[in-house]
Amino acid sequence: MALELLKTEAEKKPSEVGKAIDVLFHDFGSYAAIEKRFGKSSYFWRQHHRVYGLPKGIQSKVDKGEINLGECYEISRLKDEEDQWLLAVAIIEAEDFTIDECNKVVNGVLNSDNPLSIKESLKTYTGFEFSKTQPLVLVPFPFDVWFQICKRAWSHEKELADICYQLICQGIAVDINEVADQLEKLASDLRRNNRTKQDDQSKEVIDE
Repeated sequence: MALELLKTEAEKKPSEVGKAIDVLFHDFGSYAAIEKRFGKSSYFWRQHHRVYGLPKGIQSKVDKGEINLGECYEISRLKDEEDQWLLAVAIIEAEDFTIDECNKVVNGVLNSDNPLSIKESLKTYTGFEFSKTQPLVLVPFPFDVWFQICKRAWSHEKELADICYQLICQGIAVDINEVADQLEKLASDLRRNNRTKQDDQSKEVIDE
């Protein structure tokens, strides 16, 4: 089964390929032995195998292409699962991390002489701070709650908005007045942008 799956590797999700490689790894005992038998580099086998060892929610983001294999490999180097989640969320939110930056962040955490927390390492090497991230501007959840929502949404392959709606319906305390203020601010910004656009169009007509 694993061999059949690998024959169509280009058509399969990274998590499916990783699962197949896991079977081969247990059968052959090393990446070098797999390479000798089936070709490709040990790096290929190792990199794809690492996907299978990550939490299901992170695997889903790799399958969708929102986290690439290079970033996935760096996430997998972290020993603590919570750190893996935090780096994965940061990669999705930042959208512009390089592999080199991810590598430096992970090395900062794994540094045996002066290890940093994952949040400290992210700030040091990329300038990224979760406290300045506001992906759900209309739902004023604190970061700890939002982070758990992300994990739940990814693990069930659902949209964040859908999970938020479910949680609100289940009675999570949300400051309705604050939500209303956010909506009013958004409406005001939209009206202002619309007026600016209309003014620019009027000016273009006059210039003509």
